Amino acid sequence: MLLNPLFILVVYCLSKVSVSVCRFDGDENSRSVWTACDCVRLTVDSFKVNCHAVPWITVPAVPSVEKTELHMTSLSVINSQLMFLTYDAFREQSIQVLDLSNNKIDSINMNAFRGLEQKLYQLLLDNNELSRIPARQLSQLQQLRYLNLKNNKIDVIEAGIFKNSILRNLRYLYLDGNLIDSIPSDAFVSLDLQVLTLSHNRIHHMEAHSLPYTIWYISLKGNMLQSIPYEAFEGLKDLQMIDLEGNSIDHLQSYVSTVSNGNVSINLSSNKIRTLPAACFSAFQQINKLDLSRNAIQKVHSEFLQGVATLQTLDLSYNRVGFLPIKSLFTVAHSLSKISLEENELSTVPEALSVLKVLASLNLSSNKLNTLGNDDILSNNGNMLKELLISHNYLTQIAANFGKLENLDLSSNNIAELHKQAFGQNEKRPASTVRLNLAGNQIRRLADPGVFIYMPMLVYVDLSHNNIEHISSNFFHHLPTLESLSLEKNLLDSFPALALRPIVKLRYLILDRNRIRTLPMGQIEQLGSLERISLTHNLIHAISQNTFPGRNFKSLKSINLAFNRITFLASKAFHDLFALDVVQLQGNKLTTLQMYTFANLSNLRIVNLDGNQINYTSEGCFFNLPRLEYLSLRNNRLETIALDAFVHVLGLETLDLAYNKFHEFDSQFLRHVQNLRSLDLSHNMLRHVQFLDHLKQTLVNLNLKNNRLQFIHETVFADMPRLEYLDLTKNSLISLHPDGFGSMPKVHTLLLGDNQLKQVKKGTFEGLNRINLLDVSRNELNRLDGSCFGENNVVELNLAGNRLTEVPQAALASLHGSLASLDLSDNRIESVESTQFEGLRNLSQLLLRANRVQLVSEAAFKSLHKLRILDLSENPIDEWHPNAFRDLSHSLESVNLADTGLYSVPNFAGRAVKCLNLSNNQITSFDIAADKATLQKLQTLDVSRNRLRQLPASMLNLLTNLKVLNVSYNPMVEFTDQMIRALPKLETFHCHHMYEIRDVYKPAFSSLVNLKEFQMYDVGKVVHSGFFQLDELLAVLPGLKTLRIQLSNQTLDNQLANFDTRLLRSLHLQGSNIKQITLNAFKSLRGYKVKLAITNSQLFYLPPQFFSTLNHIKHLYLDLSENRLRTVNPFSTSRLPTVNSHGTVLQDIDLRNNPIHCDCSMRWVADWLDHLRTTAEPDHFAEHVSKWNSTFCYTPNSLVGQSLWSLSAEQFCSASSTAQCSPLSLYTLPLLLLVIFCLIH
Repeated sequence: MLLNPLFILVVYCLSKVSVSVCRFDGDENSRSVWTACDCVRLTVDSFKVNCHAVPWITVPAVPSVEKTELHMTSLSVINSQLMFLTYDAFREQSIQVLDLSNNKIDSINMNAFRGLEQKLYQLLLDNNELSRIPARQLSQLQQLRYLNLKNNKIDVIEAGIFKNSILRNLRYLYLDGNLIDSIPSDAFVSLDLQVLTLSHNRIHHMEAHSLPYTIWYISLKGNMLQSIPYEAFEGLKDLQMIDLEGNSIDHLQSYVSTVSNGNVSINLSSNKIRTLPAACFSAFQQINKLDLSRNAIQKVHSEFLQGVATLQTLDLSYNRVGFLPIKSLFTVAHSLSKISLEENELSTVPEALSVLKVLASLNLSSNKLNTLGNDDILSNNGNMLKELLISHNYLTQIAANFGKLENLDLSSNNIAELHKQAFGQNEKRPASTVRLNLAGNQIRRLADPGVFIYMPMLVYVDLSHNNIEHISSNFFHHLPTLESLSLEKNLLDSFPALALRPIVKLRYLILDRNRIRTLPMGQIEQLGSLERISLTHNLIHAISQNTFPGRNFKSLKSINLAFNRITFLASKAFHDLFALDVVQLQGNKLTTLQMYTFANLSNLRIVNLDGNQINYTSEGCFFNLPRLEYLSLRNNRLETIALDAFVHVLGLETLDLAYNKFHEFDSQFLRHVQNLRSLDLSHNMLRHVQFLDHLKQTLVNLNLKNNRLQFIHETVFADMPRLEYLDLTKNSLISLHPDGFGSMPKVHTLLLGDNQLKQVKKGTFEGLNRINLLDVSRNELNRLDGSCFGENNVVELNLAGNRLTEVPQAALASLHGSLASLDLSDNRIESVESTQFEGLRNLSQLLLRANRVQLVSEAAFKSLHKLRILDLSENPIDEWHPNAFRDLSHSLESVNLADTGLYSVPNFAGRAVKCLNLSNNQITSFDIAADKATLQKLQTLDVSRNRLRQLPASMLNLLTNLKVLNVSYNPMVEFTDQMIRALPKLETFHCHHMYEIRDVYKPAFSSLVNLKEFQMYDVGKVVHSGFFQLDELLAVLPGLKTLRIQLSNQTLDNQLANFDTRLLRSLHLQGSNIKQITLNAFKSLRGYKVKLAITNSQLFYLPPQFFSTLNHIKHLYLDLSENRLRTVNPFSTSRLPTVNSHGTVLQDIDLRNNPIHCDCSMRWVADWLDHLRTTAEPDHFAEHVSKWNSTFCYTPNSLVGQSLWSLSAEQFCSASSTAQCSPLSLYTLPLLLLVIFCLIH
């Protein structure tokens, strides 16, 4: 009886239920071979078989139902080496779900599925080697509903291929990721498909009647179509979704006859459309959603929607629309409810919007609006409009009359004042706005309470990232319903207690990054509903007993006072705050925790005291905290903790004491804690530790990294039944006691790296049950005794960075059945032979990087049948046996042979490797005749630092799945059309340091539609050639995420004008000719986190206004190293750490190797380092210190050679400096140089 789809889904969700090794005792012919698989019992007589990474080349005889009386309803043979399917392969069973994905199947017998005609429901053949659709082999599968043929090598669909099939139930066909270039008429005749996906092929043409009439979803994403294939869609009455995202469509046809009357959604995003002509969607009378985002649309015809009767959603975001004709939306005025015009070039609100009768959501963010213009445009929609987003524009005033608007976003504009009745003037029809965002403007004062008089329903107000200095006492008088208020990043120097008193329902208050020095006592009693208050990064110096009176704050759950200057925290400072859940006090200057600092707080769970200067804890400082789970005292100055510091703190689970000054650790102070699970004592000065017996019973994670432990007594870790994670990295351990780890049955991670161990003795790890990771790297081991491990009790073993001269076979003998990963990198092993790895039947990763291997013998890895990752890089191999890789594992996926002395590409015996690194060798050419199979599944290829003068087209045409290619540091002379067009799936392309390149065929790069990362620099001849224009290359590239490129220009101005930067998150420009930057050079950059680098140039001046143009970036990482800059000040027009009025936060800046003039203009560096000291993690701060320690003063003479890290703000402006601290002196030299440069040129 055929199981229904719901049952099939249940089958797939039961992969961990009743799992056992498959044993078919009733069928002698197939019993032994199927023991390599797992069986999941579903019912009394039915089961699912899972076979993963088995060495079969075809599916063996399936156990007979008659002999075993067991029904195999689902069979999965994945990630294996299947190459073909024989006849009657599944005849003896009632398989309904068959998964053969991720194999090498290129041949299927005509009768392979015989016996499953009325049974098979779902068939997965994705990620194989099929070059044709096996239509004849599937033709009799009458119950087949799902067929997955993704990521094969199907390059053609013959007309009428399904004509004689009886696949009457096939509804879902997936053909994504193949090599199909066209769809002929009748390609799917006789099929009643509902869903057809053909994304990421090479389709450039579709004939009429090429799609089945029953289709409702068609995906053609990521192909090479240059126009919409209307003829293919004609007559598709059930069509609901057309996905054409990411093609090469550059024009739309006008006045096409109707092809669909149904309500269809059309996705045309990320194409190359520049114009919307008249009636360009007339083929579709009813459109649910029309997505035209991420194109290059500049011109919109007034009748572009002619012929469209209804349209619900229109997305024109991320284009270049500067004008929307008045009548352009007239035909859909009664249906269009949502429109996005975000990220365009509109300078006024389009009048075309005024006709829309049911518009509910309008997004105009990131345009050039300086006024909302005609109020009628919005007021006409006021009765229906519920969401209006106008962030990142240039508005200076607010339009009134927002009607039923619920969500109004005016953030990141230029609004400087809030006038009376700014949000409405109609007493009878007050606004319905619930959420108001005014963040990132230029508001200085909140004075007039009439601002919100007609907004009585406001719940959320965001006024963060402004310049607010003053709030009048009655400003919030008309906001009785307000629950959330953010005043983060303003200029308030006192807590606005009186102003907040009327907001009796306030639950969330954020005042981070102001200048508040003190908190009021007894002035905010009315805020009884407050649940969360955050005051981080202020100047608060003390918390008294009456700052947060419990009688008034009965709902207060979270107090965040991190990164202030608090030196005094009163006893019982949080007294009677019975709802308090979280207290954050990290990054302050506390030195002492007084008695009852945290006392009688029945719901307190989390206390964070990181990064203070605490050196003393009083008894009872943590008193009666029954629910405390997490306490961090990380990065303080503790040498000891008072014996009774914890009283009635029974439930503490996590205690972080890292980065303190403990020389000894006696856990007596934790004697009353009953369930401590995690203890971090890393980065102290411990020479020995002592744990109470009850802590040993509860600890799960223990971190002792980076201490001074030399010896561990055999009893230290004895009897720790729950311990799972133990880190002893970076100590001074000389030896391990053989019985030191014998009583930790649950440990799965044991880290012993970076010590001074010379030997591992017999029995050292024998008592451990099963270790997922054992790291003994970077020690001084020259041998491991036999039997130092237990029986199959280690899965991943890291022995890198020791002094081993050979593979420790005797020690590994007990791990033959368990060891999956072995890292022997950076040792002294001199040869690789097959006998060294015999018996390691489950090893999947072998790393031998940076040894002294000179010889690789014949079939060196033949015994490693499950090997997936092999790394032999950085070995001085001078003798490769011609058959070194004979009998290599069929599971092999990644091979690293970088810097191994190769002169030619090795023969991998036909193994379908996915990742191959051949960099830093002496290879001059690719000989592919004998090893084509290796290339066919290759996804990553690194051939950098070789002697290649070309990559032959015959080889590249085989790299159909290549996604990452690095050809840097080769003497290649050109990138030809054939070379580039052979790589349609390429996502990452590195081609730098190629000084012989003379020509780059730029148009071919348009075929790299999937490219995400591109690096081309130090390519001498081509860049300096007069025939090479960078902007022409950038214009044909798709939207990248990462770009590093070399310029020949002297000025950075409009090179990015025609380049799609909307996805760009890392941009690195370099060029020895670059001398200056125009203000608008990077105005198109946007994103949450963006890395911008301008290096290796002659750039000598960076105007302060430069940072104002980066207003669409939230977090900026800036690299200006290796230039000629004399002075830079990112905070000249804003307040640290933001670099502009829109709130762009500087996360990092690199000024190394510039001739810095250290005067007052650079004093911000001292403030910047103070900021990093309080905000960065210790490890990250150390990186910043290293960077600024390598940034030196070039002038004046009194400071020459001194690092900027070593200078205080006063020293930058000291009298000994040759430059005086005056406003004129800050930029005199750069300006003078700029004038000289302009006069010369």
